[in-house]
Amino acid sequence: MACCMITRRLPVGLMSIVLLSTAGCGGWPFGYIPSVVVGELGFLGRRVPIEQALNDPTLSGEQKDKLAFLLRARDYCSNVVGLEIGNNFRTFVNLQGEALAWNLTASRKDAIEPYYWYVPFAGSLPYLGFFDLSKTLRERDRLVAAGYDTFIYEVDAFAIPFLPDPMTSRLLERGYGSLADTVAHELTHNTVMSMNDITFSESLAVFVGRTVAIEFLGVEFGEDSPLIQETVEMYEDDDVFRQFLRELTDELNALYDSDASSEEKIAARVGIFEGWRDRFAEEALPLMHSPEDYEAYTEKLLNNAFLLVDRRYYSSQQVFEQAFELVGRDWSRALDLFSAAANSDNPTQYLEDVVNSGDP
Repeated sequence: MACCMITRRLPVGLMSIVLLSTAGCGGWPFGYIPSVVVGELGFLGRRVPIEQALNDPTLSGEQKDKLAFLLRARDYCSNVVGLEIGNNFRTFVNLQGEALAWNLTASRKDAIEPYYWYVPFAGSLPYLGFFDLSKTLRERDRLVAAGYDTFIYEVDAFAIPFLPDPMTSRLLERGYGSLADTVAHELTHNTVMSMNDITFSESLAVFVGRTVAIEFLGVEFGEDSPLIQETVEMYEDDDVFRQFLRELTDELNALYDSDASSEEKIAARVGIFEGWRDRFAEEALPLMHSPEDYEAYTEKLLNNAFLLVDRRYYSSQQVFEQAFELVGRDWSRALDLFSAAANSDNPTQYLEDVVNSGDP
């Protein structure tokens, strides 16, 4: 079952992260490295200073307001939260309505287990970033033919280590809460990174992005701003969705861990996906503030690759929240704790042990 749902609502992290695992690893697509180099150079060649962009007559008043808001969010992340800006969000690229890039993830069909690409100088990667949609689809089709589930999603911001990360015009299509979230998410990667655990790194960035977004909206618009309530409701809806995905993942893992043959597992999972889709429509949508944002999931069948992306970005959120509370919601102490976890052999277990001990 192939899946090619494209969304820009997913938070976006590193296009390339080094992983130590090499299980199920394949080579990179023909021409991949040159295409990324050319795409990145072309992208960076279009950047201009943000001050220049604020005077760009082709940008609307709303776009300029959001760009100025992004600058203030960036400075808040640096001055109040303590996130490292580095070379990020200092320049702007007007994409003229075009997409920036796409990420591709693949998984076995009889297990929620990623396909890894081996890329020189980067290592084994559980997803690839592309600047060219046609190349993304070509690699997707190759993997589908080889028997893998796949999932593609569009990105409107990303970070490649040691290179600038400009703001883009696609970001300006987001709401204010999502904008602040994205800035904090990306700058978290500059500040705390586990090179051996992409799930920890991305999930931490989701937690920091969400938490900082609510804080900064209060600073910008006041604690009683409707924008805060709107953003909180957006996160609440997303939490409902993620909880139902976890239940789906648990049910699938029970099947995948069974003694059934690979063929039997692949056949049996169809009923599980269909049953989840029906339950989601009947039980989850009525709990949401904006169910129309999630109705597409009642019509399309998900797959293992989609669930991998969910796990990559939304794991251990409760542990991060508990750790943040343990240090009195002090960002300086929290970032020190998260950095210590990232430098350990098992970041999530490290945080769980700290939370359980009650001693940060």
